Amino acid sequence: MVKVTAHTKEEAENCPVRSVLTKVTAKWNLLILLTLEDGELRFGELKRAIGDVTQRVLTENLRLLERDGHLTR
Repeated sequence: MVKVTAHTKEEAENCPVRSVLTKVTAKWNLLILLTLEDGELRFGELKRAIGDVTQRVLTENLRLLERDGHLTR
């Protein structure tokens, strides 16, 4: 079983469970991942599918998800 109890800040930062939860529970990240679940979309298609996200926020979140290895271009 994966250890989820963290007694120090360093342990919390290195916990894989906490890392995933942090990424997935962010509002836009979850919407982006759920929207892309059925397949690839171009930027404009993704923005239209989500609806109320700004271009700047979508771009920032896509970059973070790509940086962390959750998405690829």
